[in-house]
Amino acid sequence: MRGRRYQVTVGEESHVVEIVEIGDERFRARVDDEDLDVDARLPAVGPCSLLVGNRVYLVDVIEDGEDLVLGVGGWTSRARVGDPRRRRRGRPGTVAPRQQCLVAPMPGRVVAVHVDPGARVEPGSPLVVLEAMKMENEFRATVAGVVSEVRVTPGQAVNAGDLLVVVEG
Repeated sequence: MRGRRYQVTVGEESHVVEIVEIGDERFRARVDDEDLDVDARLPAVGPCSLLVGNRVYLVDVIEDGEDLVLGVGGWTSRARVGDPRRRRRGRPGTVAPRQQCLVAPMPGRVVAVHVDPGARVEPGSPLVVLEAMKMENEFRATVAGVVSEVRVTPGQAVNAGDLLVVVEG
């Protein structure tokens, strides 16, 4: 497998990750010595959806200097991703605005909204509870910041891709 190769460090653990695109939004990832098939939905705004094996992960990815802040299922982790090509070219990493745009990953009904515009939140703070397929899913902040928009109310029906809340870091 030949693709883009990265050195990824999360906490004290370091991994070699190689990613090859094998089709439209389909990838093969090798993490150390383990091969994974990944189907990805990479929207312009909001979390990406990754299907790895039989599990779906909603992942917010925010660039913060040389680190990536990853939000998965209400948990956040900081990862350092080394791209050897970027070092060879001498290009520094870019810094994206620290923002979380929470979008509905599936159609459902808003059960609860835990924030109002202007509220300060920390990573892990509850934002919205969405009921879909008879399950309640709580979505949490992945960045520290101020809620700039709340576009839903309890009881409201939403479609997949609808913008629910925006947090500005």
